[in-house]
Amino acid sequence: MRLRKVPGSREKAAASPLVFAEDRATAQQGKWAELFGRTAPLVLEVGMGRGRFLATVAEVQPENNYLGLELREEMVVEALEKAEPLNLPNLRYLWLNAELLPEIFAVGEVDRIYVHFPDPWPKSRHAKRRLTAPAFLKRYSQILSAKGELIFKTDDEPLFRYSQQTFREEGWRVQEEYDDLPLEKSGVITEYEGRWRRHGKPIFFLRALPPLAAEGAAEAEATEQ
Repeated sequence: MRLRKVPGSREKAAASPLVFAEDRATAQQGKWAELFGRTAPLVLEVGMGRGRFLATVAEVQPENNYLGLELREEMVVEALEKAEPLNLPNLRYLWLNAELLPEIFAVGEVDRIYVHFPDPWPKSRHAKRRLTAPAFLKRYSQILSAKGELIFKTDDEPLFRYSQQTFREEGWRVQEEYDDLPLEKSGVITEYEGRWRRHGKPIFFLRALPPLAAEGAAEAEATEQ
């Protein structure tokens, strides 16, 4: 479905102190803990949509700092409208393209990445736009900490099969995967997940750790085992 343009959305997003467009975001590289005023795990949702999931998880897990990334200003404004009444000090928004992630975060600055129900871009010529394409996985691996993780959910089986392959080909260490994630293991659910579950659709799930650096990789693997 094409996103409806809402007049004034760009201005509202730009005016909010909670929203970081490219210039403000790149100035924070390596200093996100300072922005939040504390040292805490930094959690990023790439493609947050309307932001309900992130607002909910930021409220129920206040021990973490949260950033939601979204390119479309209408979505950013909807996320703001959901979060502002909650007055959450641990939640901010990135209004920019995910291709910029290595310019927004220092190496190892992020502790967890959520990629929930992204656009599947089903045509082969658009494969590089998928948020689990090799180029994006490389960006995620740059910004995740040594003990960081990525959690991926989708209702689209072809995208999931493609993603299973790309994670492994890029050296990610898959820890869990489900072709039909049980509800009791899902935690806080997104709007999309709630909708698909009501329609009886399976939720595909994958949790993976970033590739190990060559130096010390064997030692880290042995420690995990």
